[in-house]
Amino acid sequence: MTYGCRFLIGMVAAAAMTGAASLAHAQASASQSTTSTVTIFRPITLTKNSDLSFGTIVRPMAGSGTVTISEVDGSRSLSGSGALLSTGPNAPAGRATYTVGGEGGQTFSISVPANFNMTRSGGSETITVLLTPTATTGTLSNALGSAGTASFGVGGQIPISDGTASGAYSGAFTATVAYN
Repeated sequence: MTYGCRFLIGMVAAAAMTGAASLAHAQASASQSTTSTVTIFRPITLTKNSDLSFGTIVRPMAGSGTVTISEVDGSRSLSGSGALLSTGPNAPAGRATYTVGGEGGQTFSISVPANFNMTRSGGSETITVLLTPTATTGTLSNALGSAGTASFGVGGQIPISDGTASGAYSGAFTATVAYN
């Protein structure tokens, strides 16, 4: 093999290696255009329209009973012993009601504690209130891009007995709403 032939073979080999390296470099990267999006909601708000009130109740002379405030319509009922009065310091009885505001068409969650205690004014006696909301989720009226509203209520249930101390009881609970 002559010098010229070896030179030519060397040049072909070098060209092949340079081409392979160039192809390998071209395949090691790629690019793609990507779009970014965002949807902005107005803040969610919660307004209390009315408090939960069990009204005025006469405890039973013997035995026990349960007073219930409907979460749907605020009506009051008594099972067992005792009496419901339509007048008195906490009349009328009724459910707690709320208005939710925010971005139209969006769903939200509702949370209230399962129960809380009311304490007798001037004493340490308590009554446990079991809470029931009308729903655990809701949808705001209207469509995305406009303000929406929704409402819900919270009712409850308390026990009374011949051992329940007389007096005014009060306590507080927190209702919370959040976008889903």
